[in-house]
Amino acid sequence: MKNKCWISVQIVQLILFICFSVFLFTRTVDGHGAVQTTEIKFISFTVWGIFYLGVLAVEWLIYFFVRHFKR
Repeated sequence: MKNKCWISVQIVQLILFICFSVFLFTRTVDGHGAVQTTEIKFISFTVWGIFYLGVLAVEWLIYFFVRHFKR
């Protein structure tokens, strides 16, 4: 049961990541009113991707840490 919950959370998180990534690439103006060029879109996506990978790394470290000490 717990493993299914973990997988469900990861799938929801991936879907949210994809949706927000599409939003970053489709917007023409950011919150400050600056026009989004292709270079700026890639910078925004890179920052978003690094944040997402950091969150995934922490989640997987916790998952393996808990699984290791449960045995």
